[in-house]
Amino acid sequence: MDRYDLVIIGGGPAGYVPAIRAAQMGRSVAVIEEWDIGGTCLNRGCIPTKTLVSSTELLRAAADARRFGLEGGLAFSWEALSRRRELVVNRLRKGVEAHLKELGVATFQEHGEILGSDRVRAGGKTLEASRVILSPGSVSIRPGPFASDGVDTSREVLEWSTLPKSLIVVGGGVIGCEFASIFSSLGVKVDILEMLPGILPGVDADVRQVVERSLKKSGVGITTGSAARDVSGSGGSLSVALENGSVFTAERILVSVGRRARTGDLGLDAAGIKYDGSGIYTDEFQMTSLPGVYAAGDVTGRWHLAHAGSAQALAAVDHMFGSGGRRVNPDAIPGCIFTSPEIAIVGPGQEEWERRGVQVDTGVSRYIANGKAVGMNETDGFVKIIARHSDGVVVGVQIVGAHASSLVGQAVMAVNLGVRAVDIGRMIHPHPTLCEMFMEAGEAFGAGSIHG
Repeated sequence: MDRYDLVIIGGGPAGYVPAIRAAQMGRSVAVIEEWDIGGTCLNRGCIPTKTLVSSTELLRAAADARRFGLEGGLAFSWEALSRRRELVVNRLRKGVEAHLKELGVATFQEHGEILGSDRVRAGGKTLEASRVILSPGSVSIRPGPFASDGVDTSREVLEWSTLPKSLIVVGGGVIGCEFASIFSSLGVKVDILEMLPGILPGVDADVRQVVERSLKKSGVGITTGSAARDVSGSGGSLSVALENGSVFTAERILVSVGRRARTGDLGLDAAGIKYDGSGIYTDEFQMTSLPGVYAAGDVTGRWHLAHAGSAQALAAVDHMFGSGGRRVNPDAIPGCIFTSPEIAIVGPGQEEWERRGVQVDTGVSRYIANGKAVGMNETDGFVKIIARHSDGVVVGVQIVGAHASSLVGQAVMAVNLGVRAVDIGRMIHPHPTLCEMFMEAGEAFGAGSIHG
């Protein structure tokens, strides 16, 4: 049997990232990935969808060319967009594969299964391991009526050969709203159906309202507060009936009601690893109930975010082979939603802190008061800093607006370092830039922001 210091089941961000780090620390490492290195994120999620987002952003900007004193426009081909998406994915995947090979990481394109604290099966081969990380990811949920033919998940959507004229998106969470934004920009008539009272649960209402207003302006229908009861139809005419009696019809249906941890085919029961419907139980070091076996990423059921999974896995590697001091702070996990406009957050929102009974203050700076944003014709949105009332320390930031995903890095540092909001207002920011809005929002905790 081959023996390794670390064997990882799953080659996504919670798998290949710790493989690289352990190899950098001089350890022998093997990764077992059933499909493609990079996992859902690189191959069927984050990267391909954000590549499409980049294309649709350019298309929207071209549609507003006259606002910039320009003439002309752009046309698109779904085939060409799909081809570019695949080129981007392949390039990044080959880069990761080459890096793993360069570091001497062994890769097995097989189904992985845990056999015990020191043994893992890769297809028909058994590997011995001093340590194991389980990072098999998650799978899309297809509840009751949506288990039928003709209903697509985010994976099948990216395999479409042609665009439909109309689309029903069941689920108004992150995935559903991102796809609604993409396809409405491409001229598809989109309806979002969400059983909860509002779209994008977990995001503060004032942030959510900006995106909801933008989606409706682009022609997206949004129906909330009623669950789907039944799906019917075929041949390019599918209908969804809601419990309130409403019926919606479209060429295609995308179900995006969430994902669940992939725990069913790993051998967890035989190995004695504890888990439930949410995922595998882990301690603060990411160790499971079986000594020497760790879990990271979607399979733990904590955050379905690539960067959170990578952080969990790096904490596990540090506990195995390093100082053991690395932890994942659940109140400092950032997240981005690539709608139009974008949303980016770090830490719990204002509503969540208030639900916890923690008194907070907020400072807001709006895009419409920012010179760079006005010049870009991107005036929707704002930056909101959330600080503890007791000491003024920043405990959360929520941004909605252009380039929010790039702006949130400053907020991540502020939350992790315990910076006071008033001090952000005193830091000199370059002009004219979007990042000035952090300074302006920070100034709101003092005498007041200069521009608002």
